[in-house]
Amino acid sequence: MVIKKLFCFALMYAFTVNSALAGVSIVKSNGITLTGADGINYIGTNGITLTGADGFLSYRTNGITLTGADGITLTGADGITLTGADGSIYTGTNGITLTGADGITLTGADGITLTGADGITLTGADGAIYQANSIIIRQPNGITLTGADGITLTGADGITLTGADGITLTGADGITLTGADGITLTGADGITGINSTGVVFNLIQPTGITLTGADGITLTGADGIVFSGTTGMTLKGAAATQPQVPLNDGLQSVDPELAMLLNTAIDDSSINAVIVFYGYPTDADLAALQEIGITGGTKYSVLPMIVASATRAQLVAVSRLPRVRSIYGNRTLSLNSDPYFKSTQIQRTPTDANLNLKNGGMPLSGRGVTVAVLDTGVNAAHGDLSGKVVQNVRLLDAQSAPVGFQNPSPVENLSNTDPVSGHGTFVSGIIAASGSLSGGKYGGVAPGAKILGLSAGDVNLSFVLAGFDYILRRGAAYNVRVVNCSFSANTVFDYNDPVNIATKMLTDNGVSVVFSAGNSGSGNATLNPYAIAPWVVSVGSTDDKGRLSDFSSRGIFGSAVQNPTLVAPGANVVSLRSAVSQTGALGIAGGADTLRLTPGELPYYTTASGTSFSAPQVAGAIALMLEANPELTPAQIKDILQRSASPMPLYFRHEVGAGMLNSYAAVLEAAFPERRMGLFRSVLERGALQFATSETQTFGGTVYPGGSFTQNFSVPPDTVQAGINIAWRFSANDLALKVFNGSGILAGESNYLNAPGLSGTREKVILNNPAGGQNYRAQVQYTANMGVSAQAFTGMIETTQITYAPGLDLGRLALESQAIVKESLRSFLTLPQGKHFLPNFGVTRAELAAAIVRSGGAPQYMSGSPLYSDVTDLTTRNTVESVQKHLNGRLFFDAATGGRFYPDKFASKLVTAIALVKAANLDAAAAGATLPLSISDRNAIPAEWRGYVAVALQKGFDKSRRRVV
Repeated sequence: MVIKKLFCFALMYAFTVNSALAGVSIVKSNGITLTGADGINYIGTNGITLTGADGFLSYRTNGITLTGADGITLTGADGITLTGADGSIYTGTNGITLTGADGITLTGADGITLTGADGITLTGADGAIYQANSIIIRQPNGITLTGADGITLTGADGITLTGADGITLTGADGITLTGADGITLTGADGITGINSTGVVFNLIQPTGITLTGADGITLTGADGIVFSGTTGMTLKGAAATQPQVPLNDGLQSVDPELAMLLNTAIDDSSINAVIVFYGYPTDADLAALQEIGITGGTKYSVLPMIVASATRAQLVAVSRLPRVRSIYGNRTLSLNSDPYFKSTQIQRTPTDANLNLKNGGMPLSGRGVTVAVLDTGVNAAHGDLSGKVVQNVRLLDAQSAPVGFQNPSPVENLSNTDPVSGHGTFVSGIIAASGSLSGGKYGGVAPGAKILGLSAGDVNLSFVLAGFDYILRRGAAYNVRVVNCSFSANTVFDYNDPVNIATKMLTDNGVSVVFSAGNSGSGNATLNPYAIAPWVVSVGSTDDKGRLSDFSSRGIFGSAVQNPTLVAPGANVVSLRSAVSQTGALGIAGGADTLRLTPGELPYYTTASGTSFSAPQVAGAIALMLEANPELTPAQIKDILQRSASPMPLYFRHEVGAGMLNSYAAVLEAAFPERRMGLFRSVLERGALQFATSETQTFGGTVYPGGSFTQNFSVPPDTVQAGINIAWRFSANDLALKVFNGSGILAGESNYLNAPGLSGTREKVILNNPAGGQNYRAQVQYTANMGVSAQAFTGMIETTQITYAPGLDLGRLALESQAIVKESLRSFLTLPQGKHFLPNFGVTRAELAAAIVRSGGAPQYMSGSPLYSDVTDLTTRNTVESVQKHLNGRLFFDAATGGRFYPDKFASKLVTAIALVKAANLDAAAAGATLPLSISDRNAIPAEWRGYVAVALQKGFDKSRRRVV
């Protein structure tokens, strides 16, 4: 009978799901229709159609794209872009971008920008003429204008902007214009300009703004804004909106993401939506909503919109109201950074209310901070860097020529210093790109920061030093507070190295120096020597899932200094393409352009992998920290970055340093020093375990073209890492190293190209947690087509063993349990009590929260005041508030903010199971999981949490499978 009931329930569930997939048609002027066919259809809107067979779901990651017969394109959740010559107008919540044949672009929140390829001319009341390359006009709502054919501004009783299409702009009081070339226009009493040579000029007070383009667009300033195009739409500012379009024209648009939700929602789902009317909602409009069953919602003061929760059927009815213009899902907007950066928590920074309040109501974006990029150069002409490059320099010097002692002679004010490589432009984009050419999708970590481009050409040492010298000499004039150095050298660390001396001088002068860790692979002692200096911040690489990249260089196990500071995503990162012909940014092979980018994005963006592209994420995070607190020193910044990082217990310190970059937590502490992160780290070392590294075996031999050499070895018990290394004198010959386990299965390999500046004449393989006592085989192979002579080499095997305090009282545990306990102690997931493990003791709720944070399952966070009345000390707050402010919601479901957390009570198995599943980001799996019938007390588990318990059992989070609560 039970089986039959379950089968009937399954059928009912299947029918429910199928009914929800009945299909949706959005018919212009007639509203939404639920159809019998799968998929989503837009009818009467220029032939746009999306169905289930069109791969619609595949657009969810990179944004939604709709293409119509007239060339209109709408892209992404981060802003809307309309392209076409028909004058179509769309208003998006993140701002408006219109790109037409006349080259006009208007964008939302960043102010007005005027850029002309042929230059901009400003004429004042006295007849004086001034030249500029770009101008930004900043107003509360923000507009951006970009022209392709030259712009002229004429003052006296206002500003007139004239282009090929007869565009006219008449200014308004209090306009501020700032440009990449140093032009600044501010003040309610007039406009002040500063050109690229520093000359100050004044223009008469403007009286309003008017913009007239090919489609008849007009904007007027103080008394409102008017758009007069083919649709005749009019918007008045402070007054009620007075549209000129017909009041009863019916539905024009439905958010495609909302359409998808409607296509899959069950009939009684509660959907949060924004209902947009043709005019400000009247009493009759509200009565119509109430008649449908929508009894309340958010009504704005000026905006012609209502935000309400409604069922699918109610939204269908709303779509047929003649005064409803469009319906949009009340979505959470994605922020302007590569989605691969989500593990760094960067998306949480701009939405933090405390940070925004402290910053004058504006999200932190790196404003006022300049990051120097010492690299192959910067293409300042890239659209995503418009107005951001304060100076672009090609570094030149005499290169030791015997012509007297000459200072470097840099060439300044260049547009593109990166025409060949693209590496420096890519790095600059990660730091500060606007994302304008991707609808905001691929913006930089600190889009408000400025860039000082320093082109070192082929990045030889002389040019690099010339770059450091330039910063020391001129950096203060540009407020350079950070320098990104995504380069390395095949040498050893030396405090007296000129690069290290230069970076120490920069640090002493208040400039944070960020270095990439290097791409020399997993062997010990492969870390970029410039990244070892204790005053710099060095950055290794992970993939988008938080796994350490194979190519990311490591330090030395147990070394106090030879470690990366932290890591950040560096695999298949998207950033700026300097030139259309470039297909990457000289990173690690294996880019994913066609996998990550749409055809429309490919001309402007590319992908690359390497620690070169992890480092600029940290440089951008530092810019955010400095905007929040300009008084921070480089030492304080490095300390905060390390303490706020998310631990990565699967790896060692010499591999990942302090762990994954947590930009959000770092910025929080920068802004509010009392929110001290990482206090849990101070109690990790309790003397329960020790590490010792030793050389256990040496070997050597000679290999011939086409031949190989084999060496057998074994590792002792409790070995946490074994390193197999070979080296040979520099020659044209190249060797490869492979390591096989006792079963003949490949356990690791290293085969880097033998070339100057790369790995040179050495190969290293690292085995993490190898089976103690097992035999292994190292094979050295002569790489084909690289040499014709015999090659002698030497080899070494070193192992790192862990010893545990004798009082850990693990003797009564089964061997399997002992191994689990030892691993949890090694990775600090579990902490001993003194030098005892106490296996029969329970885990308190506070201890469980701390363990989740130590595991990296909950990025660090701390609120402005205690979230729980019984958690008030900073150390416990750090971990408890981190787990309760998780992106997946509260991990401890039974503790509501403002109440009690009960930190000293033991954690129940139900609380533990739910917390661990949420921390592992398995909510989606829990939604479809079913508890096995063998759980005898399954009815004691609330229905909403049974899927979480099922996943916990499947994953082995809880070994007891008969009873759960």
